[in-house]
Amino acid sequence: MITVKAPTVYVQEANILEQSGSRIAQLGQHVLIIAGESALKAVQPYLLPSLEAHQVKFHVQLFRGEVTTDQIDAFTQQAFGLNVDLIIGVGGGRVLDLSKAVAEQADLPVVTVPTIAATCAAWSALTVLYDDQGQAAGYRPLRRSPNLILADSCILANAPKRYLAAGIGDTLVKWHEFAVNLSGNSASLTLRNSVSTAKLALDILETHAIDVYESTDTTGSTPQFRDVADAIIVLAGLVGSISDGSLHAAIAHGLHDSLTKLPETHASLHGEKVAFGLFTQWILEGKAEAELHEQVNLLHKLNLPITLAQLGIQQQSQEAAARIAAGLQLREGSAAHLSFGVSTTQVTEAILQADRIGQTFIESCQSSESSTYTKEVSSL
Repeated sequence: MITVKAPTVYVQEANILEQSGSRIAQLGQHVLIIAGESALKAVQPYLLPSLEAHQVKFHVQLFRGEVTTDQIDAFTQQAFGLNVDLIIGVGGGRVLDLSKAVAEQADLPVVTVPTIAATCAAWSALTVLYDDQGQAAGYRPLRRSPNLILADSCILANAPKRYLAAGIGDTLVKWHEFAVNLSGNSASLTLRNSVSTAKLALDILETHAIDVYESTDTTGSTPQFRDVADAIIVLAGLVGSISDGSLHAAIAHGLHDSLTKLPETHASLHGEKVAFGLFTQWILEGKAEAELHEQVNLLHKLNLPITLAQLGIQQQSQEAAARIAAGLQLREGSAAHLSFGVSTTQVTEAILQADRIGQTFIESCQSSESSTYTKEVSSL
């Protein structure tokens, strides 16, 4: 059996929130807006007046902390108490994941308004759960994707570049994570579909990601930015929208979940942890040195972590690597689809090797930059 879960409507336009009221009014007239503090400041001058202009009553509740089952229950009770008929989530992945889960638990439609292009959370029919300490606590599959996604490209383009880089990293992972499963599960139509969709996202990012990341444009109106944002939200979301229940080994995301068990990594974003997980996967795959150098160079240009220190792990790398490897949990039976080993010992060594390569790469870049600077000074 194949299931398909995708949003009813997705809109990405500059300044779309100024006209959002008419679309939202079709879904509900009494709204609970769940928002991050910075996200609310970004959308408040546009979203709230548009709701008022279309006589949509709203309540705003700020969300801080982790997406826990207790938080989902608390916000659900608030939705019941206010007797709202629609949930709107405004912010990054955690706010959007919370909003989706609350809407499903309250049996209400939901609108997602991403203010950063850091994940595909605005699209996916999934909520990532954590505990109160910020450690990964599993996933809650949802019955449906959001009813409406309003992605204001101007707001996305004005967000800190770090979030964009994290979204690029999280999306780069999709093809690499899914494609390695084909060797043991090539008969799965949905897996082949996911690999093809992820390849389109990968092509877009390899072509435009660096230029968009380094661009000073804040209008969000360039075709390159729109493509990159769509790759992060739409294509990455589509990768997981179609399923037949077959297993695949998600190594980079599994390593992300394990990394959350180390408190020193909590300042790192989801996409940053996933990017280092991908680097580790490349080592496990045994990628050739030239290809590995090219891939690591891409991560480095995006300021994504290629060492344990960049994740916040400053000391005892051997012990940390062993803990991360021991915490890697793949779905039972999925490792059989891989053409390489993922034992705890192999993963530990791959993490340490990635860390060593990353350190050497950074040192060589610094040495090259210093040499270039010296030559420029001496020529004056």
